Amino acid sequence: MEKLQFIPYEQAKKMVAEVVEMEHPTEDGKRIFNVYNHRGEAICWFDADEVEKEVEADEFEDVKEHILHLIPDWAT
Repeated sequence: MEKLQFIPYEQAKKMVAEVVEMEHPTEDGKRIFNVYNHRGEAICWFDADEVEKEVEADEFEDVKEHILHLIPDWAT
């Protein structure tokens, strides 16, 4: 199994246009954070509960900042 590699934070800031919280398309009641590029294409997604366990965030901006450190290299 390959170790997951992440792109540098600065590259992620340039690549990611928005992070949107939404319901998982096939699992009722499960929330995800979908990550979109500047063309409006989804490039990856994260389990919202897992991300929220990793970061103590009072605001969604804090969650988005955390996600920018976790963009996988395959998403480029």
